[in-house]
Amino acid sequence: MKHSILMSVILTTAISWTVLADDDKPAANTLKLSEVIKQLEQQGYNPIADVEFDDNKWEIDAWRGNDKRELTVDPVSGKILRDRDD
Repeated sequence: MKHSILMSVILTTAISWTVLADDDKPAANTLKLSEVIKQLEQQGYNPIADVEFDDNKWEIDAWRGNDKRELTVDPVSGKILRDRDD
C-alpha cells in the first residue's frame, strides 16, 4: 500500500511537470490534476501512463486491467468523455 501511494505521488509530480511544459493551460475552475487522477484510480484505471492537457480537456493514457485505454476527461467535472482502446 505504501509503495502504491508513493508511486502515485511520484507519477503525479512527473505528470505535472509535463503539463506545465504544454502551451494549453487549464482554466481556474478546473479540478486539480491530482484529484482527476484519484477519481480515475477509484474507477479502476491504474497505472496512469501519460497525461496531456489539450483543447481544454485532459487526454490520459491509463491501464484498466490488462487493457491500455485512451481517455478524454472533462477538466471541470472529472467526467470521462471518451474511453477507447489505445
